[in-house]
Formats: sequence, C-alpha cells, structure tokens
Amino acid sequence: MVSTNNTTTNIAASGVAVTTVLFFREAVMNMIPWLAASIPLILLDLDFGIKAATYRGERIRFSKAFRRTFGKMVEYFAWVCFAATASLAFNIDWVEWVVLGAVYINELASIAGNYFETKGIELSLVGLWKIIFKNGASHIGVEVTDDEANEIIKPKPARDEKGRFVKKS
Repeated sequence: MVSTNNTTTNIAASGVAVTTVLFFREAVMNMIPWLAASIPLILLDLDFGIKAATYRGERIRFSKAFRRTFGKMVEYFAWVCFAATASLAFNIDWVEWVVLGAVYINELASIAGNYFETKGIELSLVGLWKIIFKNGASHIGVEVTDDEANEIIKPKPARDEKGRFVKKS
C-alpha cells in the first residue's frame, strides 16, 4: 500500500512538473518578440531623456541613467512575462496585445514628450487624447472645443540661464 501511494504521488508530481515546464516554455517563446521590440524603445527613451535633461540644464549622471534604464528593462520584462503568461493561461491571444500595447504606447508618449521638449514645445497628452477621441466623445455627450484641441502642442515658457521661468512683458 505504501509503495502504491508513493508511485501515485511521484506520477502526479511529475505530471505537474512537465505541464508547468511546457506552459512556461510556450510563454517564453511568446515573450521573445515583445522583448525584442522593447529594446529600441528603451534605447530611444534613454537617448531622448538625456537630451531633454540636458535641455533643462540638469546634470547627467551615468549611474542615475544606468539605474533608470536597468529598472525600465526589469519593468518591461515583468510586463512581458505577465502579458504572455496571462494570455496563455486564459487562452486569449489579445490579452498580451492590449497589455503590452498600453505599455508601449505609454513609452512612445514619453519619447515624444522628451523629443518635443528638446525642441521647446510642450506636448499635452490630455489634449492629444481629446483629439483622438473627439468624434467618439461627441457620441457619448462629451464635447471637445477647438481651443482644447489646439492645446495639444504649445510653446514652452521661456527660461533664463538658471532654468527659471521668464515672464513675458
């Protein structure tokens, strides 16, 4: 009786182990393209982030840039792991597209914000969303005025050599 219980337990444990390994193997295979797509985004964000900080007159420290970039890489890995395993666990392919689409769109918005900042332009993401959803918003009773729509891109306020805002006279 004792050997039958041990055999059954061993078979069950082996089955769980094999299933788990196969699940994570498939999840990792799904992650590779998403991780590859995150590399250029991270590098672009680093480049434009350094340029924006330089434009603001901030001192750039290698350790801080490395720490933020490495932290971003870990966050991307965590998001990709979550999206791939959730998509696989629930057998819904679009879950990873929605989750990672939101993460990557957020990163692209950060890159665009840093890029426009170096050009002296302030990018209003709220205004951008209002424009994108202007037609759809009218169907649910939300009106977006032309003035609100024009606030998407506006010149940044002038600064002096110390980085303080200069009032226009």
